[in-house]
Amino acid sequence: MTPRVSVVMGVRDGAPWVGEAVRSVLVQTLGDLELIVVDDGSTDATPDVLAAIEDPRLRVERQAPEGLTRALNRALALARADLVARLDADDVGLPQRLARQHAFLAAHAAVGLLGTAAREVDAAGREVRVLRPPEDDAALRRLLIRRNPFVHSSVMVRRALLERVGGYDARLAVAQDYDLWMRMAAVTRLANLPEVLLIRRLVPGRVTARRDSERLATECRVRWRAVRAGTYPWWCAVFAVRPALALALPTLARRALRRRAHRDRPRSRSGKV
Repeated sequence: MTPRVSVVMGVRDGAPWVGEAVRSVLVQTLGDLELIVVDDGSTDATPDVLAAIEDPRLRVERQAPEGLTRALNRALALARADLVARLDADDVGLPQRLARQHAFLAAHAAVGLLGTAAREVDAAGREVRVLRPPEDDAALRRLLIRRNPFVHSSVMVRRALLERVGGYDARLAVAQDYDLWMRMAAVTRLANLPEVLLIRRLVPGRVTARRDSERLATECRVRWRAVRAGTYPWWCAVFAVRPALALALPTLARRALRRRAHRDRPRSRSGKV
C-alpha cells in the first residue's frame, strides 16, 4: 500500500547522529510512512547503525560518494507517497511533526511547500536559539529574494510539484534547497507552521570556507535568475549583488558579518535568540 508520507534522508559518515534521526521518524504519531535513507559512501559505522534498526518502513540504499544533492534525488525517485518530507541525518523530528504538516496540507490544497519552526542546539544538545520564519505566503515571498526562509530539514512538499520543477539541481553541492524553493515558488504557495517541530543540530565543521563560497555563488545565481525572469522587480537585483560582494571579502570577515547578522536578528517568541 502507498504510504501517506515519504521521508527522505541522505547521509555520509553520520554514525553519531543518524540512529536518533531515523528513530525520530519511526516513532512519529503519523505512522503510515516510509523512510528512505541513501548512504552516500559512508566509511564510518553508519551502515552498521542503520542495519541495526529493524522496521519494515525503513529502506536503506547505498551508493558511491556522489554528494548530498544526488543522494536526495535518488531518494526522491524511490519515494511513493504524494507528500515528501525531508530530514537531515543529524537532526530530530518531534513526534507530532508529520501529523501536523500532513493535516495542514490536507486542509490547504494551494500550499505545496511547508516548513516549520525549529530549535537549534549545539553538539552537546544545549539550545542555541529558536528559528521562527514567517508563516504566510506573502511574507515568505518577500524574504525569499533576500535569504532562505525555510529550514531545509523541516519541509514537507507535494511530490507532483517536485517532479514538475525537476527536483534538486544535481549540479549544486550547497544551497540546493534555496534553489529548489525559488523554483517551487513559481508553481505553488508557501507556508511555515509556527510550532517548533524540529531540532536542528549545529555540528562543528558543518560549513567550510569552500562550501561557504559555493553557497554565496549559488545564491547570487538563483536571485539573478528570479529577477531576470520577472518574478521580482528590477530593484531586487541589489539582493543578488550582496552575495557577490560577500565573495570578495576575506573568509574571516565573512564569518564576522554572519555572526553579527545572527546576533541582530529579532528574538523568538520564547525570548531566546
